[in-house]
Formats: sequence, structure tokens, C-alpha cells
Amino acid sequence: MIERVTLKVNGMSCAACSARIEKAISPIKGVSKVEAVFSSNVVSIEYDPDVVSLDSLKNALAKSGYPVAEKNVPDNSWNLRGIAISATLTIILAIYAMGPMFGLDVPYHDDPAIYSSIQLALTVPVLYLCRKFYTKGIKALLSGSPVMDTLVSLGSGTAFLYSLYLTVAAIFFDGTGTGLCYDSAAMILTLISVGKYLEFRSRVRADDAVQKLLDMIPEETNVIRDGKEMRIPIDELVIGDEIVVRPGERISADGIVIEGKSSMDESMLTGESAPILKEKGSQAFTGTMNIDGTMIVSVTKTGGQTMIADIANMMEEAKATKAPIARMADKVAAYFVPAVMAIAVICALLWFISGRSVSFSLNIAISVLVISCPCALGLATPLAITVGSGRTADYGILFRDAASLEMVGRADSVILDKTGTITYGKPEVTGYTGPVEILSEIGAGESRSEHPIGRAIVDYCKKNGAKDVDVEDFEYVVGKGISFTCEGRRFTVGSADLYGGRNTDDEGTTAYVSMDGEPMGAFHLSDGIRKESKEVVSILQSRGVSVHMVTGDNERAAEAVAEQCGIGSVTSGALPADKVMAVKKLQASGHDVIMVGDGINDSPALAQADVGIAMGSGSNIALSTSDVVLMNDDLYNIPRAVDFGHAVLRNIKQNLFLAFCYNVICIPLAAGLPYLFGMAEFSHMPMIAAAAMSCSSLSVVTNALRLKRFRPDY
Repeated sequence: MIERVTLKVNGMSCAACSARIEKAISPIKGVSKVEAVFSSNVVSIEYDPDVVSLDSLKNALAKSGYPVAEKNVPDNSWNLRGIAISATLTIILAIYAMGPMFGLDVPYHDDPAIYSSIQLALTVPVLYLCRKFYTKGIKALLSGSPVMDTLVSLGSGTAFLYSLYLTVAAIFFDGTGTGLCYDSAAMILTLISVGKYLEFRSRVRADDAVQKLLDMIPEETNVIRDGKEMRIPIDELVIGDEIVVRPGERISADGIVIEGKSSMDESMLTGESAPILKEKGSQAFTGTMNIDGTMIVSVTKTGGQTMIADIANMMEEAKATKAPIARMADKVAAYFVPAVMAIAVICALLWFISGRSVSFSLNIAISVLVISCPCALGLATPLAITVGSGRTADYGILFRDAASLEMVGRADSVILDKTGTITYGKPEVTGYTGPVEILSEIGAGESRSEHPIGRAIVDYCKKNGAKDVDVEDFEYVVGKGISFTCEGRRFTVGSADLYGGRNTDDEGTTAYVSMDGEPMGAFHLSDGIRKESKEVVSILQSRGVSVHMVTGDNERAAEAVAEQCGIGSVTSGALPADKVMAVKKLQASGHDVIMVGDGINDSPALAQADVGIAMGSGSNIALSTSDVVLMNDDLYNIPRAVDFGHAVLRNIKQNLFLAFCYNVICIPLAAGLPYLFGMAEFSHMPMIAAAAMSCSSLSVVTNALRLKRFRPDY
């Protein structure tokens, strides 16, 4: 049986790191799929635990240079204290090395041996503090999968080794010390470390949606045991415990209210700002805030089984997946690093052959190596996805993977189910024609159904004196209704087709009842149209999205709802297979299709669509087959999801454009193009290259963070 695990790792610094991890883990026997996402430092692995153990996978990650991060232990990859020391030494070194150029009288500048030795002494601690560039970069190079650290280590290492050669010549062979570039080596490492630290902090900001959610879970709670109230850590809670929740406190576990009444703030789960009344029998959820009353809640789920944990896991899994456009960028990045190394060598050789000095040629090679890191390319897509999915979660819109967020931005067609989507999904029985003596049997049978019509019939039966009776051989006939045996008689409730009868064409919904194949009567139901349905349809159409309604209801009822909502394309009397065909028909015409539904009969179409959106109040099967879950019943979240998809896709394209333009412009400059047009030689080009590389990543990060301010205007 294939299992999926998402692991947070330390040490990822660029898109090429993602490619290296995937290259290292994919060949392991038992692994079926690997996705490493640089922007969130996570690796998602699908594997067969009977063939390879999780510990073996963790060891393989550590062996490739990316150890699994321990829980609750912060990533100290970019240590601010070490960067501060490195920056201080680099500034001193830069002033000392470049002082004579600006007329400063620095000590021993006229003694090549001492002058170069002092620079060496200042540079070595910087190299030590930034040694991870070398340990990771050289290791990656030797394994045949060079990464960003390889470019940085080769660039700064070449500058240091050449300077060391000149220092040795000055000390032992009366060399002049001309052409030292210790300052370049130190500046490259320091500037990139500062840039990476700022990028790391920005990525943490982009990634804080999950943490904000988890921070709402209290660490301790009040529980009643043996008749006494006591305070315990939530880790000690067990199912069946009774917890006391007072005003101003957050609930520590999912459960059922057994005593008391209060208004609850569930906005962190559903995005719905209005308080929700909770009373005896109501469900209460972990992390939600109690506003005005004291309640006692019986625990039904704890820890990783709670709804808030499910939401956090869904968000984490979405970050651990790649959008199609990101896979393309990663493929480019994987080939980009070796290509840059070749360009650097070729450029240095060409300049040297043309008569330029060794120092100048090395500066060119170093500049090309340092300026060409594909970090911006690797950040362009996943960071926009991370920020975008965090923002949608604020509205109660949860994406299961990155591809769904990208695809919803490309979609041009939406298919809406009627019941529970366009309508409230809470039909009421307006009339019943049949013997009241069988209401107990009908109520017992429909209590097994998850369909909204079934729930409405159960409520009607209970209000009319139905009693609990045993049901056998229950069968849900998809798209038609139910059949079951009770008291030795076979009942059907739903379409008249179930017993060979004829359906009538009412404007409302009718559920026919038969007993042992004989018609016994019918339930007549109506379901109100959501007040926002017409405006939501209008918003979608204004975005260039065509709206279709596909429903199992009869033609007359479907046309009446469609006309009120402004929907021109209607398919009625649709079975689940018909809904799938409706999706396929649009896809065959070249459309990207969103399917929105909430029932079991919508599940096949949700799975077939390019993006399946399930209403949060829907059935478990519909929720499990969808790509997007709306945690509340706010229909505006459908166009909001589309608008966020457009915004994220637009942001990704902007980021890729920035990254592409940066490399197209900067690599020729670093390779020495200006010198062909008479520009004077500039020995500190590698430093500018390091600063430019850091700025490119920061520009992409900053642009992605703009999504935090995106708000649909309705």
C-alpha cells in the first residue's frame, strides 16, 4: 500500500537543490514519486512501506545534504550572529583592501607581504563562518548535481585561491601582490549570506498561515475527571473527556456540546466572521473562540485527528506539491547550473586568449558564476503558490495542491450542481401523499443517507411521530435514491424508476415511495435559492467564465432555478455518469473546467473536472474527491477562488519575467560585454555580481508577498 509523507528539511537554498533531492530519492526501490519544494523547504514522498522504511528515506535525505528538520526546532541555517561577524570583517577588509584606491593611508599597503597577509587573516574567518557554501557546494558538484552553493563556492573559492597564490608569491618570491581579490571572496560570501537571510525571513513570512492556525490551539485545558475540575496539558486529553470552556477561551479538542450555550468565533476555520450559536448537541471545534457563555464539551477528536489539524495538513501538503509551471522552471534550473559553469570557463579562456590578464579573466569567471544563480527562477512559482494558498485559507478556501491553485486561474468554464450549491441544500418537505403508518420505516431508511433530501425526509418523519426501527439490506442507488428492507418489506424512496414507475414533471422536487414494488405515495420538497447565487453567476460571467448548471432534478424545476440565476446552459435529470459526460464534453472542446458540488452523486464529476470544488457542508465522499474545499457555505468563495487563481497566475508570470530578464541582462554584463565597448577594467565586478544575485531573489520574494494584500472587491 502506497503511503505519502511530507518532510520538512534543512539546507535547501535554490531550485537546483530540489532537483538534487529528487535525483537522490527517486531511484530508491519502493519510492513512486518525489517532489521537493525549495520555497517551503519540504519534500513530499510517495513510497511503499513494505519495501522501504521511512527511516531509510530520512537517512537518504541526510546523506544527500538535506537532513530532516526536527519538530519545534527552528531552522538556524542562516545564523544572524555569524552573518553579523562576517559582515563586520568584510567591511574592515574592504576598507583595508580598497583604501589606497581612494587615497586612504592604510598600514603596510606598501609592503606586499604584510599587506596581503593581513587581508588573508581577515578573509579566513569569513570563509569559516560561511563554510556551508563549500561543504554543500563541493559535495553537490562531486555527486554530479551542482547547485547554487556550487556556483558560490567556486566563485569565492577561485578568488581566494588565486589571492592565496599571490600572497605566497609576495612572501617567498618577492611578488608585488597586485591583483589580490580577498575582498571579492569575502564580499561574495557575505552579500549572498545577507541576501539569503533576508530571503529566508521573507519566506517565513509567506509561510506563516499554517503556524497562525496552529497557534490558536491552547496548550492547556480545564477538564472534569472524577467529578473534579482540573487543568491539564492538551496532550493528555482522551476521547470521552469533558472539557470546560469559559468565555474568552479557545476550545482544545473537537467535540459535542453536552451542557451550556454560547456564541463561537469560527472565523479561523471557515472565514465566516459572524458568531455561530452552539448549544447542546452542537459540534465544537479545536481553536475556535468561546465568546459569551460557559459550555461543557465531550471530546470526540484530539490532536492530529481534529478539523484544525486536517486543515493544517491540507495546507502543508499543498505547499509540498508543485504546479505544472514550477516543474518547467525546475527543469530549466537543473540544466542551468552546469551551463553557467561552462560559460564561466569559456569566457575566462576567451578573455585570456585575447590578451587580458589572469586577474581580469578570473574576475570574469567569478562574476559569471556568482551572478547566474537560479534562485529567483526557483522561487518564482512556489512562493506565489504558498502566499496565495495562505490568503485563500483566510476566506475558508482550502486547496489540496499547487496545481489546483494554478489551474483554477486558467479555468474558463464552471459547472454548478443545483442542490446544496445554487440552493441552500436544505430542502423542506412541503407535502406528503401516502400512509403515515410507514413513516417510521421511511425515516429509518433515509437516516442512512447523506443526501440533503434524505435528511429533510428524516426530519419530516420525526416531526410526525416516526419511531426507531431496524433496517436491513440498505442500498444507495447513485443518482436515483435508496432501497432497503424493514419489517420484512422492501422499500424504495427516490426516483420512480426505482420501482418501475413514472416520474412527474413538477417544478419542485419529488421523492416517490414504494413498498414491495407498489407505489405508496410521494414526498414533495422545495429548496430555496441562495440570495447570492444570481450575483455569483454574474461575477463569474464578468470574468469571462461560462456558467453551466447540471442537476439530477427534473427539467421544469431546473429551468426555473436557472432562469432566476441567469444561467443559460442547463442539463436536467442528470445521473452521475451524465455529470461526468458534461465535464468531458467541455474538456473535449478545449475548455478548462471547474465542477462545484456537494453530494455523493457529484463525486465522479468532481474527480473528472480540471478542478473539483466541494462545499464544506457536503458529503465526505465529495470532500475527499475534490481539489478545493470551501469551509463555509459562502457562494462568493467560488469567484474568490477564481480571482485568487488569476492573481497567483499573474504573479507567477511576473516573477518568471523578472527572473528571466535578470539572467538575460546580467550574464552578458558579467561575462564582460561592457569591456568590448571600451569600459575600463573594474576589479570589483564579483562584488556587484553577488549583490545583484541577492537583489534578484529579493525582488521575486517581494513581488510574491504583494499577494498578501490582494482582496477581491466583493
